[in-house]
Amino acid sequence: MGKKNSRISIMIIPHTEKVRRLTVPSWVPKVFFIAIITTIINVSLAFNKIYTSHMSLEEEYKEKISIINKLEEENKNKEVELSKLKSQNKKLYEKTNEVEEKLAEIEKLQREVEKLVGIKSPSRGGGLDDNLSREITEPVAELQVLKEVLEDKEKELIAFIDDVEKQLQYLETVPSLWPAKGKLTSKFGNRKNPFGRGIQFHYGIDIANSTGTDIRAAGSGKIIFSGYKTGYGYTIIIDHGNGYKTYYGHNSKLLVNKGDKVEKGQVIAKMGSTGRSTGPHLHFEIHKSDKPIDPLTVLK
Repeated sequence: MGKKNSRISIMIIPHTEKVRRLTVPSWVPKVFFIAIITTIINVSLAFNKIYTSHMSLEEEYKEKISIINKLEEENKNKEVELSKLKSQNKKLYEKTNEVEEKLAEIEKLQREVEKLVGIKSPSRGGGLDDNLSREITEPVAELQVLKEVLEDKEKELIAFIDDVEKQLQYLETVPSLWPAKGKLTSKFGNRKNPFGRGIQFHYGIDIANSTGTDIRAAGSGKIIFSGYKTGYGYTIIIDHGNGYKTYYGHNSKLLVNKGDKVEKGQVIAKMGSTGRSTGPHLHFEIHKSDKPIDPLTVLK
């Protein structure tokens, strides 16, 4: 007996018509299924290839961006270097002009000297020795002389500036600024004792004003005392580092502490009447080499 071909029957049952039967060979669904699987595999492979290509392109894009950024940075650095070179070239050009001007001045001076001594260089029809003429007119030698002169002047200028700065720093430490506004009520030297009979030596000056008036440092320096001192009340003492010390007594309030560095004119306290005092005022002393001197000989 021959083997019958296997078939698959599909029944179609409509609502109104007769039932219909559709018979297909059994291999058709298998082929259809295989075709679907093959299609899915192909699509997956294609998608994977596209994705891989996309990632590769994205990585390449990032690498190109990085290279572009590096090139831009290098370009900026080159522009900065070019700007520096242009600036240096400009300075060199200016220096060249300056040297030419100096050489012209030297040439003019040389001619004047030659006229004074009644001689001329061989280059202008005179009879000077050739070697001496070359030493005078040789541009390299002149340039070297000019360079040495300019270097000497530069050293002199630097030394002068340094001296001026030191002088200014010293002047800042000299207690020459009036420490407070007000009326001068008592001077340095012998005076009548304000608390009793007889004569008493006064080691500073008194400047009277209202309580709370600003007290300023007469010069820059370092605070070596800030507190209460018998007789002086609330007191500040400044060491100016140049042999000078200043005392500020009878204050109502102290605004700086021991160890602080103060500038000339800085407010350091408020006027008051603490300690042995007859009213609100500043008692101000200047000591030179630890000896009190008349403040009016220093204040300006």
